Amino acid sequence: MTGLLAGKNPDPILGQDAAEALLQSALYSGRLSHAYLFAGPRGTGRFSSALALSAAFICRESPDGWCGGCRDCLRIMKLQHPDVRVTFPVLGSTRPDEVADLIEKRGRDGFTRLAVPGNSSITIDSVREIQARMALRSYEGSGKVEILLDVDTMKQEAANALLKTLEEPPPGTLMILTAERASGVIPTVRSRAHLVRFGRLPVETIAEIVQERTGVSRQEALRAAASSDGSAGAALEAAREGGALHEMLEKGFDLLTVRDPRAALPAARAMAKTLGPSGSAGLCSGMAAMLHDLRRASLGLRPVFSAGDPLPGAAAWGADSIGRAVRIFLEGEKRIRANVSPAAALAAAFTGAWFELGRDGR
Repeated sequence: MTGLLAGKNPDPILGQDAAEALLQSALYSGRLSHAYLFAGPRGTGRFSSALALSAAFICRESPDGWCGGCRDCLRIMKLQHPDVRVTFPVLGSTRPDEVADLIEKRGRDGFTRLAVPGNSSITIDSVREIQARMALRSYEGSGKVEILLDVDTMKQEAANALLKTLEEPPPGTLMILTAERASGVIPTVRSRAHLVRFGRLPVETIAEIVQERTGVSRQEALRAAASSDGSAGAALEAAREGGALHEMLEKGFDLLTVRDPRAALPAARAMAKTLGPSGSAGLCSGMAAMLHDLRRASLGLRPVFSAGDPLPGAAAWGADSIGRAVRIFLEGEKRIRANVSPAAALAAAFTGAWFELGRDGR
């Protein structure tokens, strides 16, 4: 972002001009809503933008947004400000120290995902804690912000408890909700927050973010961006994995061309062991992104994620079969993030995609 939401720090997120324009207009006009819903794919800057908006709301040094260098701004970006609190989905077994460790890590590196493996959700207990905090005065007198991540995981009981706060927020408070899909948010919650949409990011923008936050070379940043499915978060994870994920993507495409799909089973186990749960989910996302570009190429369209690099096997499969394979790998990513065994999910994704692509012959 540039302008009002950028501050003097490096831009918290790039490539979301429509979202920036909407929020900038609200801030300049003094008509900031009491609640926002930032909806869009994972890794497209929803949380970074929520922090930037929080800084613009809290910062006392700059009349135009946030300064980026004062004590308030620096603590917000490091997730250490007592008046800006973050809530994310957890399991019933998640310990408070696990939550604190994740928040501390994200505040330190700027890209760790605030999530726990498994079928997590924002619980009614978490909502009651939010309500208790919002009933208190601001610690430092500049207002209070509550950021709720992935509210599309929220169950009806928790949503009902949140409604009163959304309907009658205390003065001087701001609530920012995030979700992958606005349609996945319980309607009564969705209708009480101003919707701001976030789209997938272009490869060049993602590469710029990866270089800025990790210090890798331009070539490595582009390589991570090309397999990210438009998600800066996925590209940052890939860059953190080093060359392992790129190597696995190449092996993955080789698996889709073998004559016997049983070869996918030991290969999937080996890849899952090398990459771990996060890397295995990234592999599924990367396979989906690259297959998406193969499909576009088969239709004579320009690639979206490949940054112009040659696409192996662009004419080998039909567009419909490739589209079904894309959906299989996206489902594989979802299953891994829901705590399904990475080896099992990868094996199912690769064998399923192999059979779909085989409809067009090998």
